[in-house]
Amino acid sequence: MASRAVLEVKKVSKTYEKNEVLREVSFGVKEGEITVLVGPNGSGKTTLVRAVTGLVGYDTGEISILGAKAGSDDARSVTSVSLDSPILYDDITALEHLEFSARINGLADWEARAKELLAVFGLADRQDDLPSSFSRGLRQKVAIAMALIRPHKLLIFDEPFVGLDQKGKSSLIQEIKEQANTGIAVLVATHSEEFLAIANSMVGLSEGEAIYRGAPSKDQYNKLVG
Repeated sequence: MASRAVLEVKKVSKTYEKNEVLREVSFGVKEGEITVLVGPNGSGKTTLVRAVTGLVGYDTGEISILGAKAGSDDARSVTSVSLDSPILYDDITALEHLEFSARINGLADWEARAKELLAVFGLADRQDDLPSSFSRGLRQKVAIAMALIRPHKLLIFDEPFVGLDQKGKSSLIQEIKEQANTGIAVLVATHSEEFLAIANSMVGLSEGEAIYRGAPSKDQYNKLVG
């Protein structure tokens, strides 16, 4: 049986103050598929990720998640995202962040998974600490764990390697592979070549246009990111 499409982006365009930042971008991500979105700074990656998650609108085209319009309650209910700038609360602990993410998304039996994720990312001994005392990398790990703990069908990361040490990077790669093996669709916007090794497909953006769609390619990656 063919895998169903989870994310569908069809001819999406967006203009900011007369600058076209996305130009008729089209691609899809299926169940169990890992797609990397690559391109230089200013290529439109972050704008596209924010459009998919409903954080920004777009002018023309269509974005749907399991048939629901991006940004709708139905789309948000099956989408989990970790953006490039973690937003954490300074008055609740790392463990409480995961509890919050789990409970607000309807997951009552959260504690075992939360502690597992904290251990995976080397935060077990910091679970009762406040993020105000954390480095950029530790804050990134908490945000990633928050994205992983909530129920989802589509998992999105925007530059997840920023601030991570090598152990954190390896742990994230393994978690993404395990997510895909359970049928989760994964989209990673990244400058990091390491993701090519685990990806099923690659979308290359340049000046807002998808100039490459296909199998992960180091040659194409180097042409785009260089």
